[in-house]
Amino acid sequence: MGNYAGNRSRPERKYVTLSRDELNFLTLRIAKSGNPPFTTFARNSLLTSKMVHIEFTDTKEMLGQLSRIGNNLNQIAHRANETEKVTGEDMAEVKNEVYDLFSVINDHLLHRLDLVQRYERVVLNGNHENTRD
Repeated sequence: MGNYAGNRSRPERKYVTLSRDELNFLTLRIAKSGNPPFTTFARNSLLTSKMVHIEFTDTKEMLGQLSRIGNNLNQIAHRANETEKVTGEDMAEVKNEVYDLFSVINDHLLHRLDLVQRYERVVLNGNHENTRD
């Protein structure tokens, strides 16, 4: 293969290892694109596909918020254990903290779901219009 590889217009090679499910999915994608040879399909896919990057900075912010909310709840629980009584004000504060906790997690999960759905459209349909550059 030494002489032959040197005369090729594309002498560089890359290898990929796939699970059975990944291979079945890839075979389906190749069939949907008109059954080109695998190397043609792979080269075109790799050179023309758009990269999908999901930013996780909001996750770090959410963890910080959750930590602060958790600390507040712990302080309220500590005060309740010390005094062995809970005031209406304490209960209102706990309700607000739990609501804030729920809101933060809900917003975060909805945002993640939106990103996953956009990513699925790109992977399954090749639809790049809803992705960021």
